[in-house]
Amino acid sequence: MTQPATLFVCALCKFPQPPQPQSATTGGQHLIDQLADCLEPDQNQIVIQPVRCMAACDRACNAALSAPGKLTFIFNGLSPQAAAPDLAEFCRQYAEATGGKVPYGLRSQSIKQATAYVLPPPMAGAVAAAIAR
Repeated sequence: MTQPATLFVCALCKFPQPPQPQSATTGGQHLIDQLADCLEPDQNQIVIQPVRCMAACDRACNAALSAPGKLTFIFNGLSPQAAAPDLAEFCRQYAEATGGKVPYGLRSQSIKQATAYVLPPPMAGAVAAAIAR
């Protein structure tokens, strides 16, 4: 069995302007809660990992999806109210795709727009060598 993909989501991202009514829940936490509902049946394939800050506050909400041996996708500008279903579907596609290479044409428009960066999988030998220095 392969390791599950990890979806890192910034829990501190704010709701976009105009401000939402005062609430103890941040936009990022709202997105995490929505994703938990959408991804509940896929817990063996995708793990949601809240992060305290992803340092892209001006482009909130932020998330990153990675798995060993797969591409890493970094997203920003995700709507805390509307992004969960499309992001969950992309996570499922990613989990099934060899190397995490989800064909561009299969991605929803919101995922295409929110994709900020796509990084290659780290090479295990290169990472070990860099740490040893």
